[in-house]
Amino acid sequence: MKAVFCLGFLLAATAANAQTYTTVVNRDAKTVTTTGPSATVTTTQTARTSSGATYTTTVTPRSGGYQPMGSGYNPTGR
Repeated sequence: MKAVFCLGFLLAATAANAQTYTTVVNRDAKTVTTTGPSATVTTTQTARTSSGATYTTTVTPRSGGYQPMGSGYNPTGR
């Protein structure tokens, strides 16, 4: 869970253009949720054994914020 929290923190700390990200850790529910301008990402611990743990990550795009690559995508800005 510490690694997941660190990942969320790094995503928030390295955000370009001073965008705002919020990370919430819920120890009781074993979740880490990061909300940004274009999506919300939630990671939940789904199983734990003596040898490790299993996590599920869900990405929920916010309406109007996510633009998939398509015919209008131009990575060089031309």
